[in-house]
Amino acid sequence: MKNKTQPSADNRGRILKAATSLFRRQGFHGTSTRDIALKAGVSLGNIYNHFPTKERLFATLLADYEAEYFSPDQPLAKVFTSARFPDNIEELGRASQQTVERFGDYMRLIYVDMVEFDAKHISRMFLVMRERYQRIQLARGTQVASDVDPVAAMMMVTFGYFNFFIMERLFKVKGHYGMTEDEAIKFFGRVYRRGVMPQKS
Repeated sequence: MKNKTQPSADNRGRILKAATSLFRRQGFHGTSTRDIALKAGVSLGNIYNHFPTKERLFATLLADYEAEYFSPDQPLAKVFTSARFPDNIEELGRASQQTVERFGDYMRLIYVDMVEFDAKHISRMFLVMRERYQRIQLARGTQVASDVDPVAAMMMVTFGYFNFFIMERLFKVKGHYGMTEDEAIKFFGRVYRRGVMPQKS
């Protein structure tokens, strides 16, 4: 017997996919629920069966992406669990590169949330970010200078790479550091490890 819940699940997936495409291109307020229904190929009433409001649909998109983003099989999670910081700085760079490529739509939706909702939906994620890095540090350990907060250092390195690849991949400002992406990964590693001051002989 055919599973009667399957069409409903399929519709939900189509609605979320259509909403992602429209929100990232037109913004939240520039996209109507009717636009989403048309693109998803479902009735307007079907959308409301799954999501009582357009904002609930938007919040669900962000929550679903967040859950996937932090799942153990994603590039950053694998690096965090496979090597100790700061031995894994370049690996963090490559994982950040892959993550920006893989989660480009999620990051565009974060910008929509910042502009149109004053970061109402995604601020919670960043508020608990340090706690996430704290758990990683406790699980794997770190070896940094005694006057360096290891959790803050891990966050700084990761966010630095992310900012670089967001400019390269999402903003499409290629070579904005005057080097290739691979060269930038190595350059970041050199600066994070040795700083910018001349080395004493």
